[in-house]
Amino acid sequence: MAAGLTNKGYYTTNHILPADSIAELRSQAITLRRKGHFEQSWSEKIVDGEAVRFDKEGVYACEPDGQDYYDAPDLIMYMSVLLQTLPIALNGEAPTADMDLSNQSFNAKLAVTSPGGSKYPLHIDNPQGLSVGDARKLTCILYLNPKYQPQDGGKIRIFLSEGDDKIVPVDLPPEGGRLLMFWSDEIPHEVLATAPDGARDDESLDRYALTIWIPTTNVAAIHNDASKFSSLKDLMFP
Repeated sequence: MAAGLTNKGYYTTNHILPADSIAELRSQAITLRRKGHFEQSWSEKIVDGEAVRFDKEGVYACEPDGQDYYDAPDLIMYMSVLLQTLPIALNGEAPTADMDLSNQSFNAKLAVTSPGGSKYPLHIDNPQGLSVGDARKLTCILYLNPKYQPQDGGKIRIFLSEGDDKIVPVDLPPEGGRLLMFWSDEIPHEVLATAPDGARDDESLDRYALTIWIPTTNVAAIHNDASKFSSLKDLMFP
């Protein structure tokens, strides 16, 4: 895990939770949506060196917290366990010890991307960093799509460098149980069209993802020019 983040900029596994647990988490996410917790999702992209907010068409999200425990107990428990264990584990590994990930605070978003071609434009989760008080360092995404099929689309595409400023895209399907982690302030990514041939109101094709952002207490870790991934921002957003 630590080696993957350090050497490649990301880490992923498909076996973080069993299929029945993922199905239950999806069911609880649907409950939150039906109770009106979701609203239009937005993100930021770099335009002429500045971060510009934009709405994600066909994407809706909420920010689950302890108040949602009775409607989504397993979702809240997963978030709590991840926050209490992952930062400690990575801080204890030599490759990522200097990241000083915090288990005292976090941001979370539960998002659903509608079928019919909805997607996320290219962006970096934390483009401005400390200039706006944003210390998010690690993005952790759990996909809640236990019946995912290749034709459902919605792959996340992350962009990495491979010497001589060569950009290499890596596509990962959002299959249920996949945990994906990458550096929030450095790794450009986008989401490709979700179920492009599906009907917008076909809820079985909805793409659910739970994202947790873990901050660092080491200000030098944010947008560190010495990082092997620091050039990606300029290469992808010239």
